Amino acid sequence: MECCNVISDDEIKNLRDEMLICKKDYWKIKGRIEELDEREENLKKELERVRDHLSYYRSLVSDMKKKMQRGKTATEVFDRL
Repeated sequence: MECCNVISDDEIKNLRDEMLICKKDYWKIKGRIEELDEREENLKKELERVRDHLSYYRSLVSDMKKKMQRGKTATEVFDRL
């Protein structure tokens, strides 16, 4: 007595086609994830650069305020820049 679980050639072809579609989708998604990871890394670097600049400008403003409080005029402070 033969087994009832015989798979037809059409079913095999359909399964192979489905596997190929899934494989293509997988590579698309994987590529997109890599792009997003790279963009995230670039954004992190940009954020760090902005934070460094912000820190520098805050320090500069703080120094300017101190000098202005000591009696220097605003133009003397800006001339130094």
